[in-house]
Amino acid sequence: MGKSSLFFGVASLGLCLLVACTKNSTNGMGANVNRASKSILTLPHQTATLENGLKVFLVKYPSTGVVAYQLGVRVGSRNEVEKGKSGFAHFFEHLMFRGTKTLSSQEFGAIYTENGVSYNAWTWYDMTNYHGKVASRYLDKILAAEADRFQNLDFSEAALKAEAGAVMGEYLKSASDPGFLMEETMQELAYKSHTYGHTTLGYKADIEQYPNRYQDVWPFFKRYYRPSNVRIVLVGDIEFDKALELIRANFGAWENPAELPQEVTPESEQNDERSKAVEFPSATPTRIAIAHKVPAFGTKDVENAALKLIADVYFSETSEFQKIYRFEKGWLDSVSAFPFETVDPGLWKVELVLSEAGKDKEAELKQAVLDEMEKIKNSPVDTAELTSAKMRARNAALTQWFSAPDSLAGQINWYTNFEADFEVLDRVFQRIDEVQPSDVAAFAKKYLVNTKRTTVTLRGKVQ
Repeated sequence: MGKSSLFFGVASLGLCLLVACTKNSTNGMGANVNRASKSILTLPHQTATLENGLKVFLVKYPSTGVVAYQLGVRVGSRNEVEKGKSGFAHFFEHLMFRGTKTLSSQEFGAIYTENGVSYNAWTWYDMTNYHGKVASRYLDKILAAEADRFQNLDFSEAALKAEAGAVMGEYLKSASDPGFLMEETMQELAYKSHTYGHTTLGYKADIEQYPNRYQDVWPFFKRYYRPSNVRIVLVGDIEFDKALELIRANFGAWENPAELPQEVTPESEQNDERSKAVEFPSATPTRIAIAHKVPAFGTKDVENAALKLIADVYFSETSEFQKIYRFEKGWLDSVSAFPFETVDPGLWKVELVLSEAGKDKEAELKQAVLDEMEKIKNSPVDTAELTSAKMRARNAALTQWFSAPDSLAGQINWYTNFEADFEVLDRVFQRIDEVQPSDVAAFAKKYLVNTKRTTVTLRGKVQ
């Protein structure tokens, strides 16, 4: 069906795109990062909001004859507040390919394949995304098809049962990956009341009941698949007036249903250190994840930016930590550090995969991570190192953001899920640029503390 879902191992689409402004720099594809400039996005762009609340973001990109499109819905596993319905957002990602009131699933798919469209979908904690690339001359057909399924989705109980089987198969496949078990364990341990406590796939026991949920899925659909909860991003060879006309013609009459999104129970402040060890059912390298509760994503201050730069300076491949424990001692196969970018307070993680040489060094490696965090708090970060981290972040961003129309569309769609304006792209750059060495220490002291810490250790089964 051309769909996929993100459920573990992904901090954010913007993780490697953290950026800092420098003087007189451009990448030649519409990225102007001059501090005096009003926007890094110098490509022609326009935004609009339809009367029904649907938001539109348009960018003219020099991709002759090609348009990347994304339809982002502000619904993910975060919104699965009803008991027994975990994983519903991901389930609907599947069901959205099952046809409409006028088109069977085969007829719907044929519209895309016959017009040479590459399309896909994924689900995350805070959003579901339907995306693809299409020849500009066929954009009208694809927007019509997308409007049809968003407004006229229809499928039989038999189709739901078939898709429920596919979702269970996906869960079982994921369960064979130690990374998934790590995330399942971490989320459930770190969150006691918030829906971030389960992964995007949901609980296995709930998935087993999906074949009996035909009557339950429709209220969920009406509640969240509503124009005021959706945004459309088009990047490529487009004319603004024509693109807006197509969007209005296909989505303008879409009405918001009476059902309203449900409130998410906020997580109480964590005031205790938590830890758990789990066994993977087959042989696999030992993994350690050390996470801390951190603020929700936002650009009103430099907190998120500081936490991202901490990850780069202290745990990236150029860090002293990796130099010692991965490259010199050889105790680690891999190290990653990142904050989840989430609508509500999320997790800042350091994840280690131990090598054969380091399999008996769990305690030393955990302590080494904690020692590094104490260093962050008590020893001012070197200004040159911080500047280098900003430059790496900027260069990665400019390389990826503007490398292709679908890359840029993805970044716009991702960040406007949090703050619904083009300027959020600028603010991401600006906050990174504003981080000072004192901020790094201050935020480490505030968030990288034992009362906000959750640790999960995964060991493979001894054969």
